[in-house]
Amino acid sequence: MRARACIKCKEYMVIHANNPLNQSKIDHFERQHHLHTLITVNLDEIKDQYKISKINGSNGSSEENHNS
Repeated sequence: MRARACIKCKEYMVIHANNPLNQSKIDHFERQHHLHTLITVNLDEIKDQYKISKINGSNGSSEENHNS
């Protein structure tokens, strides 16, 4: 699973490519962090060091409980 992450804030959002609502949240995330360095990475690379972003009241429960 891929994620969009802000290196400065140590926050991320999971990318769901075929989900228009998720794409809108990713756009909002990118606007919030537009002056920061953003990267696209595998979720496994950052999930223990970064926290999930809480944009638009999203609880992110499915992403937070993605610990394998």
